[in-house]
Amino acid sequence: MLATRIGYIQAREIIASIMESDFPSEHLPFQMPSRKHTLSQEWRDLTFMHWEIDAEKLIPHLPSGLEVDTFQGKAYVGIVPFMMKNVRPRWFFSTPFVSTFPEFNIRTYVSKDGIPGVYFLTLEAKSHVTCIYAPKAYGLPYNYAKGRISKQDNIINWSSSRNNGDLELIGNTEIYGTPQSAEPSSLEEFLFERYCLYTNKNGKIMRGYTHHKKWTFQPAKVNIHSNSLTEYYNLGITDLAAPDLVHYSSGVNVRTYSIEIAERIGADINRDFLFLDGDCGLCHRLATFMDKRMKKDANIGYRPNTSDDARRVIASMPSKYIESDTVYLVRNGKPYMKSGAAIRCLLYMKWHYRVLFPFCWIVPLPLRDIAYNIVARFRHKIFKRPEVCSFRID
Repeated sequence: MLATRIGYIQAREIIASIMESDFPSEHLPFQMPSRKHTLSQEWRDLTFMHWEIDAEKLIPHLPSGLEVDTFQGKAYVGIVPFMMKNVRPRWFFSTPFVSTFPEFNIRTYVSKDGIPGVYFLTLEAKSHVTCIYAPKAYGLPYNYAKGRISKQDNIINWSSSRNNGDLELIGNTEIYGTPQSAEPSSLEEFLFERYCLYTNKNGKIMRGYTHHKKWTFQPAKVNIHSNSLTEYYNLGITDLAAPDLVHYSSGVNVRTYSIEIAERIGADINRDFLFLDGDCGLCHRLATFMDKRMKKDANIGYRPNTSDDARRVIASMPSKYIESDTVYLVRNGKPYMKSGAAIRCLLYMKWHYRVLFPFCWIVPLPLRDIAYNIVARFRHKIFKRPEVCSFRID
């Protein structure tokens, strides 16, 4: 029995080690979130077609706050047909007829606060589930399209059609050459080595991180029979059948993380922030109380909610947050306010405080917020206003 148990543990460790080998971090240009990933998936048999375009043609397609990223002053747009395979939540298995489907996307390259990423103009997918879920959850512009991708030897045939054929992409890829990786500071590194995406969700810029191995690709050539899909976006491309660059990749295993508000404070993407009323005695007591009881690995900073840093982040939140004047917590890139922020402060404290969180959370949010509003209304009468803002700012 003991030998069986030891064998099971060793086997589990070997499997875990093999899985982790697909997700090295040495090549990443920035750190990944410390929280667990949300989705696992595979991107397979990808054809990367790129055109050099006028950056001004991209600006109407981008939300305010994103900058067009260029290589040696040149902007690019890419079209990528591929197979999305085994898409599933981290804790679940892939589902037949749902987890695998062809996808065709039009993408360009952007940056925000020095973090380069990808912005999608459209994602055409043969998956009703994805086209319903992804726009609501992530703000990704998915559209349902009938698609097909097939590979035979070194030839890949692909076709996508939306709106009864009004928007279509039809062609094939011929693969040649040997697999290679992008050289440092090369155009290929600029196009391939991007590990986050940006979305426009309800008028707010969001960021999502993607973790996978460094891309391996091969040179390829394409025959494009129809490309009304790209033509629709009026990007100023002279010849829609002749991309400037074509590459093929067999693909990667991918972990994706829940999206978060793109506005951050400082370079540490894993640092959470609590925005408090700098003129409130209760808020000062809360910050002092937390600091004295903080768990060792807590990564949280404070700001007065009237500070420039706080106002900039609050402005990137949904409208209901912007219109409120309250306590805010940004945890794992997701904003909380009022009682939702207050009870999550317990999660940064020692274990005997953290165990209280489920009991607080189970109380319905409307009831919690009523209690919060009562305390907030009378806080200045109960707690003396501080002469200066004295809680920790780092």
